[in-house]
Amino acid sequence: MLPHEDSTAFEPGPSGLLIAAESEIALERPVRRLKEAYGDMVRIGPPKVRYRHGERVEQPIMGLRVLCSPEHYEAVREDLRLRRAAIMDAEATSRFGIVRACAPLATLLGYPDALARITGGRGQLVMWLSHYEQLDDPPPAGAAA
Repeated sequence: MLPHEDSTAFEPGPSGLLIAAESEIALERPVRRLKEAYGDMVRIGPPKVRYRHGERVEQPIMGLRVLCSPEHYEAVREDLRLRRAAIMDAEATSRFGIVRACAPLATLLGYPDALARITGGRGQLVMWLSHYEQLDDPPPAGAAA
């Protein structure tokens, strides 16, 4: 019933089904299927960042590309700046705006919905796991390991 894709993994447990995904975008399809099959019986918790624990704690850094209309370009850039994104490349023409950036996943939680609000649902987002980076401060309490 659930899609088999490289970007998601499923782990049943005593408190329910854990869906691990590269990004919130990758969560959309399995969550939609569960809601279609089980309706109001499904309870979806908020997404959590999975930190990598070893000699040091590392956080996932996401690469992203946003395509938007030129009138939304500056608002998209500003929102990403506020989310501590490193802008790698950005360009605006009379036909489109495009921003390529990297940012900690923790600052991008909720970004697909924010982008939809900023662009009136017309922005396009591609997001992927770029790499892990050392986390200087401990992750927030309750964060996934």
